Amino acid sequence: MKTQTAVIWCLAIVCLTILAFTLLTRHSLYELRIRDGDREVAAIMACGGQE
Repeated sequence: MKTQTAVIWCLAIVCLTILAFTLLTRHSLYELRIRDGDREVAAIMACGGQE
């Protein structure tokens, strides 16, 4: 029973961390760039601007 409780707490902490990160960076999540030496991968979300 203690193992189940520990797993539930770990999942709750991970979910809350992801939620907090998303809320803190929500205005800058429109673009993601990963650079590795000579290569660069860019993922850009197309969305309307805030009015």
